[in-house]
Amino acid sequence: MNEPVLVGIAQIVVAKAPERICCMGLGSCVAVFLYDPMGRIGGVVHALLPRAPRDAKVRGKYADTAVKALLDEMISKGARRDQLRAKLVGGAQMFPNLNIKVADIGKENVEEAKKALKGLGIRLAAEDTHGTRGRSATFDLENGRVSISTAFSDSHFI
Repeated sequence: MNEPVLVGIAQIVVAKAPERICCMGLGSCVAVFLYDPMGRIGGVVHALLPRAPRDAKVRGKYADTAVKALLDEMISKGARRDQLRAKLVGGAQMFPNLNIKVADIGKENVEEAKKALKGLGIRLAAEDTHGTRGRSATFDLENGRVSISTAFSDSHFI
């Protein structure tokens, strides 16, 4: 089996089966996975922050703009919008015990991604979000399954 295509922060990757796509180092970031099971086309965006400023140049960096950017890329590669299903991974609160007043960026990232999916009419099929541990996720475009590895626990699928 080929090595998976790696997705970096703020990056969008779209591929077809038999490829696999891997998102590593998902802490407070959220990864949005879209899959067209008929065409076996999948895509991932690794969003760092919840909301884009008006002058944002990198749409994949922000959860609110990343989902639409991923959708556009998926459609340009032949995916059918009416077939798409989404999965979300990430959005952890990585340092909950620090005595500092900061927003829960992970929670906000997940909320913005869900809002964007809903606004585009894309069904959320599964998620593995929140908590306090980072994750890595590998997307198998043969079957649409996402394998998730979390620090200090066994892998599981969504």
